[in-house]
Amino acid sequence: MAISLITMGAGNVKVLKDTLESFKGVVDEVVYGDMLLFKEDRDLLHTYKKEYNINIRPLPFNYIFQMGFASCLNFLASHAKNDYVLYMNTSEVIDEDYGILETIEANPQCNMFYFNHREEKHRWFRCYNKKRLQWSGVIHEEVVPIVGDFVPYHKPIFMMKDLEKDMDNPLKAAVFNSVKELSYFNNYMKLVDAPKGVGATNSGWFQFAKDNYDSMKERLLQKGKQYEAFMIGDFNMLMDEIKNSDYFKTARFESSHGMNFQGARKDIL
Repeated sequence: MAISLITMGAGNVKVLKDTLESFKGVVDEVVYGDMLLFKEDRDLLHTYKKEYNINIRPLPFNYIFQMGFASCLNFLASHAKNDYVLYMNTSEVIDEDYGILETIEANPQCNMFYFNHREEKHRWFRCYNKKRLQWSGVIHEEVVPIVGDFVPYHKPIFMMKDLEKDMDNPLKAAVFNSVKELSYFNNYMKLVDAPKGVGATNSGWFQFAKDNYDSMKERLLQKGKQYEAFMIGDFNMLMDEIKNSDYFKTARFESSHGMNFQGARKDIL
């Protein structure tokens, strides 16, 4: 039995090493979606490449903003060598292993396995057979059948916990929070603007997006050239803003329902 780990990021490559180390011996390759903004972060990522067998797939910095999360995950899964893939975010690690590989190998009739969390009462269905399932939805995406039925295993295969993301550089932490907000808000707004094209996003998020649409739009417009850069895909414009704008020194990011910011984590949302 072999599993591929898929993950992606705009930064936070220091804590990424903790995630990679946590799954060492569980997965035999990592497919990483490189949307990194800073050269030093990409240089650091490449120092991990051999130890963790990382297949680095470059993506436009605004890929998730424009295309949504499911598109990104399906792209990464398409480059995985194994049928079973496991999606984890940077800073997510194993808290307790219940026998991941043994359980998957002993239950070939199942095409989906989940893990849980000590704080959040939620089942994270993120380990799946990519030949039978794929991601759908621009945000809060879910896996849906390609062929056949959804056949989940009935117990968690591990317990997950979250680590804090990189906070040693306050400017970069603010940049990554702003990028997350841009991507989330733009995709929430798609639920209102183009509801027929958003796939399997749970219907509850449609009302959330509708109720908060105006405030999200206002927040994006306040970002000025950041927002413009993401809209048109101008990386140099974004980097000029990061270098010259006071936005990242004054902006405040507070975690709330639907989004967790680094430096302001809430364990229960």
